[in-house]
Amino acid sequence: MALSKKVKKNKIKSLLKKVGVGFICLLLLPLIFLAIIYIESNIGDDSMLPVQNPDEVFSNTQFQDSIAQHTQKPEYFIMVKKYIEFMIVNGRDRYGKEHSPLFATTLDRYTGNAYKNNPAKAPKGIRDRDRTYRGANPSTQSGLYSLMYELSSITGEVKYKNEADKGVIWFWENCQIPATHFMAWGEHMGWDFFKERPIYWKLQSWIHELKGYGQWDRAWDLEPEACEKFAMALWNHQVYAKEGEKSGEFSRHASAFMHYPFWGKGFPSHGGKYIEVWAKAWQETGNKEFLKAIYTLLNYFEKNTSSISGAIRYATKFPDQYSLGHNMGLAKSLYASMNKLPDSLSKRMKRIADQTDSIYLSFNHEPTLDGKGFIKSAHVHTLEPGEYRSEHSGGRFSTKMWSIGYGASNHISSANSCLGRYKETGIEQYKELFMITAEAYYEADPPEAKVLYPKNFSGAISMMRKAYKITGEQRFLLKAVEYAERSIKGVMDSASPLPKASNKSDHYEAITGANGFMSNLLGLWKDLNDIN
Repeated sequence: MALSKKVKKNKIKSLLKKVGVGFICLLLLPLIFLAIIYIESNIGDDSMLPVQNPDEVFSNTQFQDSIAQHTQKPEYFIMVKKYIEFMIVNGRDRYGKEHSPLFATTLDRYTGNAYKNNPAKAPKGIRDRDRTYRGANPSTQSGLYSLMYELSSITGEVKYKNEADKGVIWFWENCQIPATHFMAWGEHMGWDFFKERPIYWKLQSWIHELKGYGQWDRAWDLEPEACEKFAMALWNHQVYAKEGEKSGEFSRHASAFMHYPFWGKGFPSHGGKYIEVWAKAWQETGNKEFLKAIYTLLNYFEKNTSSISGAIRYATKFPDQYSLGHNMGLAKSLYASMNKLPDSLSKRMKRIADQTDSIYLSFNHEPTLDGKGFIKSAHVHTLEPGEYRSEHSGGRFSTKMWSIGYGASNHISSANSCLGRYKETGIEQYKELFMITAEAYYEADPPEAKVLYPKNFSGAISMMRKAYKITGEQRFLLKAVEYAERSIKGVMDSASPLPKASNKSDHYEAITGANGFMSNLLGLWKDLNDIN
């Protein structure tokens, strides 16, 4: 036994000599580098401006008093107004050496302060690597900016719009990464209030992934040069190859700080978002390079279309997978972009988008109270429903009513896609699927024992509002009010004007849908009072 141990020890020594100490140190370098970043990120200026009382800053309450006296459910409007005013006064960058008009994504609801470290526990289903609690993420807070513009439109007071503009301008002037011209936003990135730079504390935060942004038109009005640079960055640094065998290949992930694009995970809805950015850039600049970018991605999607079923595959690294949601997302983006582009290109985009319809509607969707839900994925050639991504093989391939968290899909999101497609194409079957889903949620009640986000509640409110507008039936509007009252009980309290991250949380976190929730409260108030 002793001899065996000695032999093993000698073998290890021999291996170390062959490999070399230098190589081992090279392997350790990434860990050392991350340790340095972590330590450095927690050293810095801890100073901050004090919390203020928003009622003292926004002292004019005449409009609010009028709302309280002359409208139904005025508390919905007042909740939204107080939320926005609190965020303007206390939810911005009050930290470190330089203060900015950007909004925090995560806050202590009692102190109004952002978290430098040791944040409140993430709600169930939220991945830590997707949280940007040290600062801002304008993708996550895009809905807040939209609310501020809408509040100015309703009240006639430009101060909310002006405050939103400050945030848009500062972001585009200060948060563009010089090496690539990507922005510090998306699913993983953000802007660090304490270090005045992109958040570095986690490896995933070095990855650029474009998500939703509702202020493109305003950003182009205010900061056109930075917007053009970003649009070109998607072409130069997100797309893996512009020509050759892998032409059009891309991944939703790319290095934010150097030219290092990936390939093989070019999901259709992500490519659709890039096309929307390039279409707007072409409209604003007339630069034909943006048309080339669009042509390249359209060629890629056509090359990855099944000759058997006509379905566009999910990605080249998942060659058997067809994602219904991603293809609906691509169709939506193509329709949103067509009117900005030359006629020949628009016709091609329409043809690609329209091939989605017969495929999507061929599936047996059951978004009823006890049904199996919407089908999410299938085999790209046979269209047999199932999960065909290798690491998820055998997983769930249909939606649930109240699902939450990363990658989760509920009936509402699919039904909204159907309604959007109905408005684009006039295909009645899409509207029928939406109304079947609406009837299910009309009969349903949110399960109180389950973790629910503000977006779960707001999705149900929104669905009832839309069903009311389609049918004119008052019962849907009353159900929207019922959902609103339940949601207020679940995620609001008198301690703070900020919604909770979930009905089981006690802090504010925009990633779980606070802004969509507030937007639907405001929309419901408008519906109840016939305000356009």
